[in-house]
Amino acid sequence: MVKCSLVGCEEKVVGGFQEFIDVGYIGNPNATAPGMKTAWCESHKNSLSSHVLGKRGDWLTAKQLE
Repeated sequence: MVKCSLVGCEEKVVGGFQEFIDVGYIGNPNATAPGMKTAWCESHKNSLSSHVLGKRGDWLTAKQLE
């Protein structure tokens, strides 16, 4: 079960994001690798989700948040 990324929070997760890290090289300059996942509960949604806005990555699905 995924937990809120705020240390000590045990509330149910309602959203999340996985950042992509640029690992481009001569053969594939657009290559990426999966980076850190950030998850948030309803109480911490605004403070945590604002940190991922504008970053390259994907929003986590409900299945990924289970």
